[in-house]
Amino acid sequence: MDGEVQLFTEPNELLDWLDENDLLMGLDAKEAEVLLNYMEGHGYCLGVSESKFIRVDICEENGEVMEYSIDDAIDITCEWNYELIQEAKEGRESPNNFLDFCQKQNRYDSLREDEKLLDKMFDRTCYGKEVNALAIKLANESPQRMKASQDVKQAAMAVTEGIGSYSINTEKGRSR
Repeated sequence: MDGEVQLFTEPNELLDWLDENDLLMGLDAKEAEVLLNYMEGHGYCLGVSESKFIRVDICEENGEVMEYSIDDAIDITCEWNYELIQEAKEGRESPNNFLDFCQKQNRYDSLREDEKLLDKMFDRTCYGKEVNALAIKLANESPQRMKASQDVKQAAMAVTEGIGSYSINTEKGRSR
């Protein structure tokens, strides 16, 4: 991208751009702030170049600029949050002392609060909508499969295979 790059440094900048471009994500200021903070914490910034939504690698002097989507930004942020929760969970299970435990517990609790926001955001992405549609489809098919086979285990396997094939067949599929 050769055009001028405008980076979003404040939640309202992101929200205004989404609104101006009719990307109806319904994000609020807190959600936008969490999204921008996770991006920055992982060495990226969101912005616009040539009227296109972009992600910029801010760890390098002339960092990579790539066209991106708000759906992708939310999806990767959810993945990062999940990874951080796992690290925090492990950390609080082997603290050095009580103060260390308290700090790690606070970090874990904070990440779990972020997770609640991010899950709601994810549900509004194209990926979240796909996952919900698949869940409804599989839930609707399960009783029919159980009636046809009279085997609950076989029906459960079919549902599991359906979920597995979704995550394998879609690059952006995410299991939680």
